[in-house]
Amino acid sequence: MINQWIEDLEWLDRAAVVVCGGGPAGVAAALSAARNGAEVLLLEQCGALGGMASLGLVPMLGRTTDGVHQVAAGICMEIAEEVVRRMGMTSFNGCWQPIRAELVKQVCDEKIIQAGVKLYFGQKLAAAACRNGRIVHLAFAGPQGLKKVSGAVFIDATGDGALSAFAGADFQLGDADGVTMSPTLCVQYANVDWEKCQAAARQGRDDRRIWLDLCNAGTAPLPEYHFVGAFQTGPTTATGNLGHIYGINGCGDADLTKGYLEGRKIATIIHRFYVEHVPGFEHSELVNTAGLLGVRETRRIVGDYQLDFDDYQRKASFPDEIARYCYPVDIHASSTDPNDQKRVEQEMARTTYQRGESYGIPYRSLLPVGLENLLTAGRCISCDRPVQSSLRVMPSCFLTGQAAGAAAALSLPANGSVRTVDPVALRNVLRTKVGAYLP
Repeated sequence: MINQWIEDLEWLDRAAVVVCGGGPAGVAAALSAARNGAEVLLLEQCGALGGMASLGLVPMLGRTTDGVHQVAAGICMEIAEEVVRRMGMTSFNGCWQPIRAELVKQVCDEKIIQAGVKLYFGQKLAAAACRNGRIVHLAFAGPQGLKKVSGAVFIDATGDGALSAFAGADFQLGDADGVTMSPTLCVQYANVDWEKCQAAARQGRDDRRIWLDLCNAGTAPLPEYHFVGAFQTGPTTATGNLGHIYGINGCGDADLTKGYLEGRKIATIIHRFYVEHVPGFEHSELVNTAGLLGVRETRRIVGDYQLDFDDYQRKASFPDEIARYCYPVDIHASSTDPNDQKRVEQEMARTTYQRGESYGIPYRSLLPVGLENLLTAGRCISCDRPVQSSLRVMPSCFLTGQAAGAAAALSLPANGSVRTVDPVALRNVLRTKVGAYLP
């Protein structure tokens, strides 16, 4: 399909590699492509890089290690370790590492600038123009209206698979009925007495235990059995991955608005719980709700290979493997049914790997069927729903992003034809130039 109106738009910019989305996947893709010699253009709809790690206020970076190997080696650890250093922490927790949103923004800014990536904020993808299975132009809506960009190869790091869908790629959405996991609007608290909070936790009175006791007593302020919690991100600050917003489709125009409105109501209710029930939070303040809704699940693009739960169970390896990962199956409930909510952590426990175990992610899962010069990265890659619930977390998004960026650079001699990339050469670049863990 060719959209003539896009062809007629004024130019915004052009580059050999065009990356759409500046979250973990997009930042990793842009850095990886640029460090491998490509001219890179990175476009982000918001005003900062980092996605859920910054604007989304997700408080923790989960599972960078399988307990033996640093599976998130490469750009993820490069950024995370620098953030942790600036937080003044002397050790890194490979299971659940607290991160500070503002520092993520700063570190991403610096690294993208140092790499020579051309960067545009405030640019929202609006449409794609394709010809003979190739993306020719993209239309972005920015401060001066609609403008076009072009490149040899494109990377969809939008999270929602928007670029792929706009270019005509097939996709799957949610469960068999199209219902998706519930999102969360994360929060920040100030004026927390962490010494008092931690002392109470040692006596079994942490926020999760207190909330679940209220649930079991029928007095919790919300019908929510899957309570993630608030985590220390500074001497007197906390960031919380708290509450679920039910009945929301992250690709729906009206649904997104409902999600933000409902999320802020939930934030107020849960903060009242902390003030009234959790030791150390008596004088805390709710100082911020995230500027980016924590959408866990939308489109899964249909690629040359669909990674599935059988692959997860058998800890699969692939000849075109571009990463390995180990986070368990984590499908958040889509309703307020207590049994559905309780099953989330039960399933996580059932599917958690033993130390040293992981599964492979093949390059073919980054290749949307029917499109010659497009790669996907992040939670929209080709996989089934259980595997998506493992791959959607930030370390994995960094991993698929850095692989897509390296592959994009390798595809340029063939004018961005991503299926010409030799998987052996790609794996070698990821090992030697990116620092990826590829046994």
